Amino acid sequence: MTDSVPQEYKDTVDIHDRMFQKISVDRRIYCVPVDEEEEERLILQNQIMHYLFEEKLYFPDIPYPDKVLECGYGRASWAVQMAQTYEDCEITAIDIYPADLPDEPDNLECELWDLNEPLVPTYERNQFDLVHSHFVAPGIKKERWREYLKDLVRLTKKGGWVQVAEFYYTIQSDNGLLGEDDALYKWGVNYRAAVQHDRDPRVGNYIDQLLRDAGLLQVQIRHFRLPIGGWPEDPRQKWIGEQNLTNVNQMLDSLALYPFTQRLGWTPAQVKELTNQARAEAAETRRKLYIPLSVAWGRKRP
Repeated sequence: MTDSVPQEYKDTVDIHDRMFQKISVDRRIYCVPVDEEEEERLILQNQIMHYLFEEKLYFPDIPYPDKVLECGYGRASWAVQMAQTYEDCEITAIDIYPADLPDEPDNLECELWDLNEPLVPTYERNQFDLVHSHFVAPGIKKERWREYLKDLVRLTKKGGWVQVAEFYYTIQSDNGLLGEDDALYKWGVNYRAAVQHDRDPRVGNYIDQLLRDAGLLQVQIRHFRLPIGGWPEDPRQKWIGEQNLTNVNQMLDSLALYPFTQRLGWTPAQVKELTNQARAEAAETRRKLYIPLSVAWGRKRP
């Protein structure tokens, strides 16, 4: 896809030694790095989700989808898995930043789109068996969420499904060993303060109600406590936690750098000091840390 992408979507800008998409920064769309470090994190995060969800690519009961839309594809890991698993399914994946995929399956089409803009009529109504959106909260304006989900419903076939996954960006402790004086707690407080004027870092907590409000039926939600570190006794959860420690360590920097420096007036050194302290705390298995994750899905009226 990258050969046909307008140059303005490929242009990047260096901000405190991290690479951002220039058009996203200029338009305040997605102010998170798009460099190799972040790409590797997104790939790892998808592997963690695949294992957490017990190798399920989606939760709704869809035996074999014909057409699928992926919103916010990142490194397109999920979209590629879908295309490889369902070879006769037509997968469309959209994102603001073009992924340069080494090997794009023939049944996968990656396209550029700002999810803050209406999806209809550019994308045809009533055409997808499944519309999948995950981890787009850092890029979706908070006043856009209700209409965004209604857009996803509009694109879904009658009887089709919408699935949405989002983090609640507040790291918590399973045994209460995380207090107001800890760096991880301070990271969460400052992150929410930096973004909440135009983003909703808590949207994962009530995404099921938003799906009902958008008109979906049979809405279900699963809340996960995604472990950070190898503290769980269960072998599967332990592996997930060990991998997620790496993911969270990188995410602390990626999500904080722009809003902390540009919105809160912090210096890069202050951000680094806090995230270094937070990473040290995250490695302490005695704290039994986790990050809340919610996955909700619902069906469009047949």
